[in-house]
Parts: sequence; structure tokens; C-alpha cells
Amino acid sequence: MGCFSWITSDTKRSISASGSSRGALPVYLITPTDEAIFEPEYEGYGIFGGHDAMALLARWNAPDKCNGDDSHDRIVGIHLQATQIKYPLKFAEAVAPYASLEASEPCLNQGFFY
Repeated sequence: MGCFSWITSDTKRSISASGSSRGALPVYLITPTDEAIFEPEYEGYGIFGGHDAMALLARWNAPDKCNGDDSHDRIVGIHLQATQIKYPLKFAEAVAPYASLEASEPCLNQGFFY
């Protein structure tokens, strides 16, 4: 599995992985219920504060296709089309209400290749 990452909604910075030349960028994954999940040392594989971001994406947008197993739900999240997503992933460097943030875009550097 390769590294992947996003651009923060608030500062438009790449969420760099701990193993990159930049080191980890501490961020929050903001949920649709305004929970802020802190990740100080992102490793590049989609886990933020012990939560699989792609599994959360699936549970927020396709709960009928999820079974609560992170591995299964992760696959569901990966295969969601943009038209199926009401609640996109939103990452920020500072805690903010979910509704005030734009969707985080994928990082072309994959959080690693700078």
C-alpha cells in the first residue's frame, strides 16, 4: 500500500507524513458532528487519531453498505464516487465547525514526495 494524503481545508497545506522530508504536520480530522480527531504524527496511510479516514467516509455517506469492520468499510469508502458523498473528508490545522470548511482535496505529493 502506498502513501496518500490531503490538503488541509483551512491553510491549504499538504498533510505531510512523519517519514517525509517535512516531517508530520499535526492536523485535525473534523467530523460532520464537529468532533475534532487530532493526529500529531500522520504516517501516510489514512489513519487519524486511531480512526481510518476512508472507513469513516463510508460510514458517513453509505452506512447501509458498512458493517463496522474497518477493513470492509475502508474499501466501501475508497469506492465511493464524488456524487455519492454528502459528507466529504475535512482536515484542518485548527479546530473549526465542519460546515465552515471546504472538502479537503487529495495531495498530489501523497504527503511524502516533496
